[in-house]
Amino acid sequence: MTAALTLGLLVTVLSVAKAAGENTAKIARESGVAQARVQVRVYDAGVMPAADQTVALRAAAGVLAAAGIDVAWLLCGNDTTGSPAGACELPPGQSELSVRLVRLAGTASARGQLQLGYSLVDTRIGEGTLATVFVDRVHWLAAQAGADTAVLVGFAVAHEIGHLLLGANAHASSGLMRAVWSRGELQHAETSDWLLSPNEAAKMRASLEQRNGLRSSQRDASGCSAAGGDHPDASGDCGATTLASLRAVAAGADR
Repeated sequence: MTAALTLGLLVTVLSVAKAAGENTAKIARESGVAQARVQVRVYDAGVMPAADQTVALRAAAGVLAAAGIDVAWLLCGNDTTGSPAGACELPPGQSELSVRLVRLAGTASARGQLQLGYSLVDTRIGEGTLATVFVDRVHWLAAQAGADTAVLVGFAVAHEIGHLLLGANAHASSGLMRAVWSRGELQHAETSDWLLSPNEAAKMRASLEQRNGLRSSQRDASGCSAAGGDHPDASGDCGATTLASLRAVAAGADR
């Protein structure tokens, strides 16, 4: 996901963000689509104030709710207020996702593009578990646009979760999963630009159903077996290894 800016201010982003955030839960309720559930660990080593993080996660949750996905956030950064005691010390569950909020300075390319985040996806099995959003780069975009950084971080988080559940790094031609967030698209102030398509939403819900309902010997993007319990491919050390890796990278960017 990249942001492309040329001339002028993008003054309509915040209004679109608010519209999506306020209406997506209602859209989800009225759509009649059964909600799929997912827990997402959020690793933030102090790169966002708690209030801004709350706004960001609400915006992301609204977008996902419109896609029929009910997300529960597990805060595993410096501020774990509201998270169950010791929950972040447990190995990630089979269907659990993780998002890192980090800082990584960058300079826009000659075309005005700057990567805002990325997801680790094992395209062989079509699954991913870990995504990263560069908060300072989103702030750069927001500053150029005269927009709210926290809301745009939320949209970036929803975008990367989309990659994890779609099991692909490919992008769509429109909507939240488009590759480039351009000035023209932002200025049009179309709420649909910040929502997932019905097809994407259906694929993401199906992915969650499969993760929650199936046991297999396939390995996820972290290298751990997706099998659990007494499956012969299950490893008692794998979840702990993954947790240790997440702790190590949560403190900062790795590239």
